[in-house]
Amino acid sequence: MPALRRTAAVLTALALPLTAGLAGAGTAQAAPMPQGEFHWAGDQGDGETDRAVWYGPMYGDRFDATVSADHRTLRVVITRPGDTWTVDLAAPAGQTLGVGSYANAVKTPEMPGVALDTPSMFVNGYQGGCATLSGAFGISELTFGEGGRVTSLKADYRQECADRGALTGYLHLSDTAPPKPLALGMTIKANAKLVKGKTTLSGTLTCTKPARVQVGGSASQEQPRFVQGRFVAEVDCVPGKNVPWKAEVQVHTPEVGHPLVKSERLKVFGNVQAQDPDTGSWVFGDADKWVTLG
Repeated sequence: MPALRRTAAVLTALALPLTAGLAGAGTAQAAPMPQGEFHWAGDQGDGETDRAVWYGPMYGDRFDATVSADHRTLRVVITRPGDTWTVDLAAPAGQTLGVGSYANAVKTPEMPGVALDTPSMFVNGYQGGCATLSGAFGISELTFGEGGRVTSLKADYRQECADRGALTGYLHLSDTAPPKPLALGMTIKANAKLVKGKTTLSGTLTCTKPARVQVGGSASQEQPRFVQGRFVAEVDCVPGKNVPWKAEVQVHTPEVGHPLVKSERLKVFGNVQAQDPDTGSWVFGDADKWVTLG
């Protein structure tokens, strides 16, 4: 991931009130967005060019969206420690922002209450001028919820200031909180029965989402010669419950079927894994226990 700017210049660049540039907006609706991604690339005026930087809540960044009451103007503020960007998008006077292409955009007026006959924009994250700009932006998704707040946005942009090169990128927002990740827990019972040199281990599983959980691990004894086995099982886990599991130990060292003995406890290393039904990613857990055979 490209290095992130941490310069004092950025801090002074965007000392703008949140509603500045929301021309003729009336009451503005503002809300933090739990999901979002902002990307910029190009020359942003600090002597470095052709860089690319990503922002998002997954990096600890904050996204705040403000929309005018007439849905004509939109501002998003992206902040992280030492770094702030604003994205202003506006439709021509008398129109509302929506899905579509906005060509021949000019710089968003700095004075509130000013509405232009052309689209306007300003992607601002650097110190300096940009008294005039030419640009374009496209919106492929824009929805509003209760109170007119922004619930989703997908936009891309290209901006050229008179005194620097092009800045390009995109902005995606959603007010839907990402699903909480799957979490797994495992316990191993401290006692197990020994029947003809064999044993079945047991315990419980916990999960935060319904999941098909794979249980496995190893069990070993320090007899006159080292004996080790493995165990496997699959269990349907139910959130909010301690779901039982059990699995027979299959000895494989030093030879298949070598008996376990009562005189030595089993050292058990267990693990669980399951696929998160929402994200598709694999989640893991583990536990260990000295098990007494009786």
